[in-house]
Amino acid sequence: MDLGLAQNLVKYGIIEEFFDYQGLDDEIVNKYKYFEQKFELLFADKAIQYKLKDCYFYISNKFYCNAFARSKKGYNIIGITSGYVIKMLDIFNEKYFSSLILIALINDVNILNAYADLCSMKYFDISDFMLNCSIQFTFGHEFQHILQFNSSTITIDYYESENFDEADFDIQKHAWEFDADRFASFEVLKYVFEIKRRFKVINDEVFLCMMYLGLSSIVITKIFFYFKIKDSVSPIGKVDFYTKKYLHPHPVVRILNIIEYFFENVKDSFVDLRIDIQGFLNNVLGISKIYFDSYLPKSKIMDEILLDLHMYLDEINKYNVELYDYAVNNKAIRDMLIKRGINFD
Repeated sequence: MDLGLAQNLVKYGIIEEFFDYQGLDDEIVNKYKYFEQKFELLFADKAIQYKLKDCYFYISNKFYCNAFARSKKGYNIIGITSGYVIKMLDIFNEKYFSSLILIALINDVNILNAYADLCSMKYFDISDFMLNCSIQFTFGHEFQHILQFNSSTITIDYYESENFDEADFDIQKHAWEFDADRFASFEVLKYVFEIKRRFKVINDEVFLCMMYLGLSSIVITKIFFYFKIKDSVSPIGKVDFYTKKYLHPHPVVRILNIIEYFFENVKDSFVDLRIDIQGFLNNVLGISKIYFDSYLPKSKIMDEILLDLHMYLDEINKYNVELYDYAVNNKAIRDMLIKRGINFD
């Protein structure tokens, strides 16, 4: 971090107070530096790709877990809170993934064997892989908001954050979240493929397992963000299912949108891969349930989410179609889709 630049940006109201981790214990410094470098590199690459100027990433001096994007006085800003770093390292601690091999509940011997192969692969660490998938998603989501801000015809300062907000409903806000989730899920797919190539994975079932884990990391991250889960013992305030309320769509609406969009991109990109949407849903939600049963043994959060998906599936699908229709007719989103060569008509 350029300390002088950060201080000037605070002085002129571009960013809020930043978290200065220099001077802390080496172990803590290394943790924050890891996340800072990851986000800065991703932002620098995307800024070049999309020809953006005045891009800045920083860690906000706030101890709750959140990520955000902001357009302020011509600056494109992406940030995470200091609490985000601590929470992500806790969420994706390897101790919570020791039981994933018990995914035998899927009842597919080939997939079970593939998980075993993945776990035994030299230098491959499931928890580290899922952490990085989560980072890819969080960054991709916030970066898409930056692109939305830049494509908007309204010249005002924008701010979007990931945490649940009970502010009044706005269909454009929901559509922007819908669009940002899709962009980010594709970034995760690209990352999974990059790791597949790096580890020279040629087995289709192992590749599928990597995709299931990558998608599960998104579901896990979304649930933590949305329900503001502080630790493994505090009560969780679940929000009843809704469609046209608040600033963010309900998590089950977002989860289904993300899984279905990811699946469609896999189907289009890897035409010889034998896949079906039910298999994706079973594996991704199954892994997520195993994870939360380990992290929150006294909570039924995944059971409640699975029940919502079952009870409100028709409403979820109908609302996602409505958000899609609104999104492709929203100028900020439509212009970006055209530039990216995405066929949506």
